[in-house]
Amino acid sequence: MGMDWDITLLAQLQDIFGEPVNYRPAMGAAYDITGIFDRGNIERTQFIDEGPVISPHHPVLRARALAFRTQPNNGDRLFIYRLHTLFVINHVQPDIHGGSILILNEVSTL
Repeated sequence: MGMDWDITLLAQLQDIFGEPVNYRPAMGAAYDITGIFDRGNIERTQFIDEGPVISPHHPVLRARALAFRTQPNNGDRLFIYRLHTLFVINHVQPDIHGGSILILNEVSTL
């Protein structure tokens, strides 16, 4: 019998590292979820003849798939309360353990 990753790991990680986020789907009413937000950064990944190659890392939100009423989609928005900042979902990456990784772009700081 396999491990229930959602209960065994994801729920505990959300309880420890998660923060409140307002999820705003393109269709439907906004609601709060808990997610683990990572601001992202820019790092140098390799050097080539012309110089370093810069690889941007977008901000991401990791959340349990069960947190969403419907599947998150590109174009939906997230408001991170702690930062007073609105983000748009650029790409959704479901993981095999019952979570979703949302690749974000910053829209505005309120």
